[in-house]
Amino acid sequence: SVKAVYISSWVAGTPSLRNKIVDMIDKTAINAVVIDIKDYTGMVSFQPLAESTSGAGAAVIAEGCIESRIRDASDFIKTLHDKNIYVIGRVAVFQDPCMVKKHPEWAVKTKSTGAVWQDHKGITWIDAGSPEAWEYNVQIARASHEIGFDEINFDYIRYPSDGNMEDISFPVSGERERSETLKGFFAYIDKE
Repeated sequence: SVKAVYISSWVAGTPSLRNKIVDMIDKTAINAVVIDIKDYTGMVSFQPLAESTSGAGAAVIAEGCIESRIRDASDFIKTLHDKNIYVIGRVAVFQDPCMVKKHPEWAVKTKSTGAVWQDHKGITWIDAGSPEAWEYNVQIARASHEIGFDEINFDYIRYPSDGNMEDISFPVSGERERSETLKGFFAYIDKE
């Protein structure tokens, strides 16, 4: 069974901090790690797109949303694999403020003005029905798997749940049932 510890991209990119976690793993029953590939800000934490052959399309889309927090991601994954550590990459899918800035046409909007909607924390979301966002996240996952991640954990596969829900609209999903839209996304990532 998997006994994992979560490592933020900032910790994974700081050798002195991540080495402490690796030392702890050596002394415990932990056999897996979860590392942020794309966090709730929408920033991709390393260059999986440049390091892989399958990430070229996503690299173009992600321009401006890549922050090299983990400069040696492939080497770090190899170090973990050498210790028989299973490496899980986390991708926040629809909570993605960086991509909303680049592609506001993919965003959840307000009913009243058509502006980009924000939750109570001021975070913006991608409309879960956006096929372009689906493909973007799949390309990130493929590229990350190619450089060594054993598994991809897609997170924030949902609609927003806090904020002014009376003034929210989903221009891409339209009137489709939310459950049907999410089933479509799951079918897409399963196929891809």
